[in-house]
Amino acid sequence: MRIGLVNLITKTADVQADASVMRTAGLRPGTDQDLNIVETGRRLVRRGNEVTIFVADAYRPQSTGDLGGVRMDYIPTRLPWMFPPSLAPLTPSLREEIYREHLDVVQSGEVFQPGTYLTWAATRDRGPDMYIWQELDIYMQGPMGWLQKQYYRTLGKAVTNGCRAVIPRSRSAAQHLQEAGVPEERIAPVVHSGVDTDVYRPLNKEDSRARFGVEEGQNVLLSIGRMHENKGMDLMVKALSFLRVGDPDCLLILKGTGPQEPVLREMVRTSGLEDNVRIMTDRLDQADMAALYNAADMLLVASRTDLFPFTAIESISCGVPIATSFARGLKSDIVDEGAGAMLPPGPEEMAAELRSLLEDAVGLDRMGARAREVALRDFSFDVGAERLLDIYSRRDG
Repeated sequence: MRIGLVNLITKTADVQADASVMRTAGLRPGTDQDLNIVETGRRLVRRGNEVTIFVADAYRPQSTGDLGGVRMDYIPTRLPWMFPPSLAPLTPSLREEIYREHLDVVQSGEVFQPGTYLTWAATRDRGPDMYIWQELDIYMQGPMGWLQKQYYRTLGKAVTNGCRAVIPRSRSAAQHLQEAGVPEERIAPVVHSGVDTDVYRPLNKEDSRARFGVEEGQNVLLSIGRMHENKGMDLMVKALSFLRVGDPDCLLILKGTGPQEPVLREMVRTSGLEDNVRIMTDRLDQADMAALYNAADMLLVASRTDLFPFTAIESISCGVPIATSFARGLKSDIVDEGAGAMLPPGPEEMAAELRSLLEDAVGLDRMGARAREVALRDFSFDVGAERLLDIYSRRDG
């Protein structure tokens, strides 16, 4: 089968629009070989398919790695001042590229994207069967959210009716599609974003902690992501002020970079939390990232707004449960499956719940074992590839 994957954006912009989504520089990754969409493509290639991935050229990497037989097609990006590449890149030649590839199946991402409209335009009268792999499970804030709602009611309706199916990446995305008016018969079974369960796997906890200089008996919480207000890392630091009262050796590791880093460092300093909060900004390879997850007792997510964090998928694949005050997909697809726990949003209440969770060693072990089971069942790249191919195979049915 000749498969095209339209994945114009390879770095997720902040859901809450700010100046960062208007940027046109700094979008290029170092390499394309570590992208999740590339790994999905590799797994499809291993099953005897030809795969081309279409990406906006604003994301052309600095170097190309081993793509395992996947072909990358970087499409020229136009009118960046009107269509920010970090949010909704405009790639008008995509339509002709899809024609040229003579594909059997083409899959785009998100109903509300110019690339999805162009994909639909290329398949409307002839060409491959079209699918949409939908991650968004909420309307964006402000004017963009209003535009989304209007789009779903107008052109979006034509696009979803014209494709074979919309494939949600989470149960909350499936619910969002229904609420947006997508006919139930057009919504396929959930296919989650994937994780390499051979790389992100349970490791020896003592060795992992030694790798990062963490004491064996410490309670360790981990948060990984862009240091931006949306991610709620400031709430985590505030919660540590309360948590350390009964647990003076507890440790919160914040891993990432971003505009809020100076604010977080100042919060740690003024709160006297230098021994309880560690900020890590150095880049780690996948093996070291897996060790970092394994050094923690729980992954902490306190996002104010977000999509479905890949860090949660990597964490449960390592057998490390999540604790989150951010619901939506994390609640429906991880917490409700027994692989994590919900937290209240307030720092003091959050700390009280975290203390209770960390004191229950048996409960943590049970959640950790369940987390790995859920990852192997629903989030493995291989499972995702098989589920996508199963959906594609029904196109003549």
